[in-house]
Amino acid sequence: AGLTEVELEDILSLDNIVLGDVIIPTYLKNPLRISYDLVAKLKEELEGYLVERQVRNVTLMVWANRHLHLIAQKLYLSNEEDVHQMHSLLAEYFLGAWAGGRKKIFTYDNNHFTSLNISHHKNPHQQSHEKTSSDKYSYDRQTPEQPWVFQCNLLEPDIFFVNHRKMTELVYHLTRSGRTDDLMFGVIMNFSWLYTMIKIGQFEKALTDIDLAYSYTQEKELKFLATTLRSIKVKVL
Repeated sequence: AGLTEVELEDILSLDNIVLGDVIIPTYLKNPLRISYDLVAKLKEELEGYLVERQVRNVTLMVWANRHLHLIAQKLYLSNEEDVHQMHSLLAEYFLGAWAGGRKKIFTYDNNHFTSLNISHHKNPHQQSHEKTSSDKYSYDRQTPEQPWVFQCNLLEPDIFFVNHRKMTELVYHLTRSGRTDDLMFGVIMNFSWLYTMIKIGQFEKALTDIDLAYSYTQEKELKFLATTLRSIKVKVL
């Protein structure tokens, strides 16, 4: 599918392993992000391997051909755990998990930065005034909020712009990373998602996503939801 240049910069800034390789410890500060010149250098070094493609008025960077995609996959994503972590990171980005000033854990140990498992810490969406020992290792990555739609005026709810990037990417990355709770309650059983999909004429795509989620989770509620939606399809469309 590809990524935009801004998305690439944001996602690399969420990747603790990448940051550990490129940031000097004494430069740790909020916000903690990679510099744009690193992204520019990366693009320059991959010239000829990456091409730009316009999708819904958005410029995406994609591999120039399928052969390059397969080579990159073999070199860097042959380990299933690495694949899982990559999709989980992308899912967090399109969920907006670290937006709005929510800080992500980041530690320095033995002259190397070590990525911590987020599940060992409190939910980033939970607010707490208690100071913990890990607070000093948490940094704002300044990634954007990811609503289903962008509204210009709250007084005119029918005028909005759909977040097509989230619509396109989120379900795929949640299923590939095995984040079934986020898939169930953050997307499929989320009324805002379903309402938006119907509003923009993507009823069939919504059914496909529900079926996909069911194939991964085997949750009976999803099968019931799909059956119910199919029964009212004529009235909705």
